[in-house]
Amino acid sequence: MRRYLPIVAMLLALAPPARAAGLLVPAEKKLPPLAMLNHQVRIAIDDQVAVTTVEQTFRNHTDRQLEATYIFPVPKGASVRKFAMWVNGSKVEGEMVEADKARQIYTAIVQRTQDPGLLEYIGNNLLRMRVFPIPPKGDQKITLSYTSVAPAENGVVEYVYPLKTGGKAASVLEKFSIEAILKSQHPLQNIYSPTHAVTMTRPSDREARLTFAKDGAALDRDFQLYYTAGGKDVGLTALAHRPIGDQPGYFMLLISPRAELSKVRQVPRDMVFVLDTSGSMRGKRMTQARNGLKYCLNNLADKDRFTIINFATTVNRYSEALLAATPDQVGAARKWVDGLEATGGTAINDAMLAALAMRTGDMGRTFTVVFFTDGQPTIGETNHEKILKNVSAKNTTNTRIFTFGVGDDVNATMLDAMAEQSRALSTYVRETEDIEHKVSGLYAKISNPVLTDLKLTVGSDVKLSEVYPPQLPDLFHGTQLVVLGRYTGDGPAAIKLTGNVGSERQEFVYELKFPRKTADERMFVEDLWARRKVGYLLDQIRANGQKKELVDEVVALAKRYGITTPYTSYLIVPDGPVPVATGAKGDGKGKPDVRFHLAPTAGSAMAPPALQKGGEGKPAPVLAFINQVQKAPGEAATARGVFADEELKKLPTLLAKDGTYLRMLQDTRYRWNAHNMANGAFTRGDQAGVQGGKLGVDLSCESNNLRCQSQLTQSAVRRVGARNCLEVGGVWIDEGYMPQLKSVTVKAMSKAYFRILERHPAVRHVFQLGNHLVWVTPSNTALVVDAGNGVEQMADDEIDRLFVAVKK
Repeated sequence: MRRYLPIVAMLLALAPPARAAGLLVPAEKKLPPLAMLNHQVRIAIDDQVAVTTVEQTFRNHTDRQLEATYIFPVPKGASVRKFAMWVNGSKVEGEMVEADKARQIYTAIVQRTQDPGLLEYIGNNLLRMRVFPIPPKGDQKITLSYTSVAPAENGVVEYVYPLKTGGKAASVLEKFSIEAILKSQHPLQNIYSPTHAVTMTRPSDREARLTFAKDGAALDRDFQLYYTAGGKDVGLTALAHRPIGDQPGYFMLLISPRAELSKVRQVPRDMVFVLDTSGSMRGKRMTQARNGLKYCLNNLADKDRFTIINFATTVNRYSEALLAATPDQVGAARKWVDGLEATGGTAINDAMLAALAMRTGDMGRTFTVVFFTDGQPTIGETNHEKILKNVSAKNTTNTRIFTFGVGDDVNATMLDAMAEQSRALSTYVRETEDIEHKVSGLYAKISNPVLTDLKLTVGSDVKLSEVYPPQLPDLFHGTQLVVLGRYTGDGPAAIKLTGNVGSERQEFVYELKFPRKTADERMFVEDLWARRKVGYLLDQIRANGQKKELVDEVVALAKRYGITTPYTSYLIVPDGPVPVATGAKGDGKGKPDVRFHLAPTAGSAMAPPALQKGGEGKPAPVLAFINQVQKAPGEAATARGVFADEELKKLPTLLAKDGTYLRMLQDTRYRWNAHNMANGAFTRGDQAGVQGGKLGVDLSCESNNLRCQSQLTQSAVRRVGARNCLEVGGVWIDEGYMPQLKSVTVKAMSKAYFRILERHPAVRHVFQLGNHLVWVTPSNTALVVDAGNGVEQMADDEIDRLFVAVKK
């Protein structure tokens, strides 16, 4: 058995922050690298030739003039175009430092800053420039640009801008932004970033503009971008990850239509808008719903047809048949919507059956129902399972039902199932959100269907399994479908995508290659697949009740990939104290003991007041919270159970010394409590408790985020080589660690630390995790790195023995 520790334990990590990409390092060794004010990146890629321009502004917070050295890691294969700046009217140029010499420079900076994250760049060339003078309390702007070729593999072009992948992430004081302009002689398709939620505009098939901007952003991951160029109306791009050749691999398929797909291909639609006008919609909800519905009416195309149904105690039709979307018809419908009033009960079953009955036999048109409700059924059939059966039985012609749950009084499970069964989406509008905004956002995505009733097949020795989403949704103009799954076999394979354009069936064939083994650059494919699978499993548990095999699978995936669920929190530790640091003597040879490590860290003078020891030898408040959770992991542990009311009020102020701690605590309070409430409801068999009300909506939104996740997320699990490391109290622990293993403890940033790195450079991926870690070496010895304890010198033969694999 294992038990779970909340993310609050991460508050104990006190390592100094690292700088990402370029650094401005003062000549005074006592001063840390200057704070980064802004970091702006402009990328222009024309047929794989990428010109990257970087602008960074640094701030001198001291009251004296400084001299500093600017360094920037140059990506492999890049050619510097421009690297100069103006200081007091004089041009200052930089120099290129080759990788061997750059290694020494990086090592010196790592020693000085105590930042193992910089080890990532060892082996790269770097640009170096002396900067003087930097005025007191002033800012210094630096601009550079370089050219590189974005490599292509199996037709997929990949661009990477190095920011940060290990250690503690830097952040900008003000703005971080990326702008990328892509151009190609061939139509660009399936443009995708797994790391940043970019906004994209498409002036034409052969050009795209991507932007990302965030104030106070953490520079915690490299910017990655993938795209393909091709001439098909619907493009398909495959990304694969297979770290172990004799085990199944993971794949991601990106499917999107051309930006300039002819309007002749656009299929006319029939739309039925179903609006809940029961008494609970009175006031602001009704006003917003009217505006959202009128937005939909205003955006109907000339060839579309529509009608409106409103329901409360009874069902009312705007018209007995579908109407052409002429300006006069739309104008009259808008006036009718303005006159709707909220009163009465909620006859959901009758309203949905009335909407489905509006479908005609014209298979050349898509038929869509958009359903708004803010309550649970109270009139007619009120059993949600029977309502779903009735709707499913009536929906025999692939009608899509998009559901909008307004507020927290809905049955989220029913709305989710109603949408999922029809290959559509469910959306929730919380009390503080704008219905009109959410409606317009979804309507814009579903306004132009390109292919419906999609099906994927593969015809070769390659077999696909555990594909998510299990039922492919429709493909709309301007959108991208992301499909994840597992595969067995390897080599060339023909993927066939079929779908309907109106009443016509169309087929697209793509020649792909599924590798037998890959490097680690695309680990995100496996991570995203795991999150989507957990989301679907949680939906099954919420809808049908707990089954041991489903719960066990959720827990196993959550532990391996660091996923938060009602059954797991962010951090996962074995029963009993976790051995992660040296014994009290600190000689590097004693048995590790987490209690020794945590006590001085939490009580140190560097810690925020809330993390320091309490009066009369009592533990710090946060440690007391952790202890409570360890003693009673199955109970709903909350901050209120440990902190007095007055302490709770003061805690944000106490933690304000480092905003990271405050954000972590705030996030933990919400998530830890919500998931424990869900766990309690599941354990009691309270299906109604996890299906309806605020908790039901919370769980629906969270499982939907997992099922639709397409960007990387940070977690307390980090993959190093073929194994996971777990973060516990700011210490990274190899999942293969066992207390009975032989151990050697090395002091971080000591001569022994850097000698290990020099003799075995690949270990930098381990050291990047931080200055507190436990890693199982190939010799099956636990290598413990600790900032305050451990040996400072080791003989070369002693180091090398750690890396001799044990014969099995």
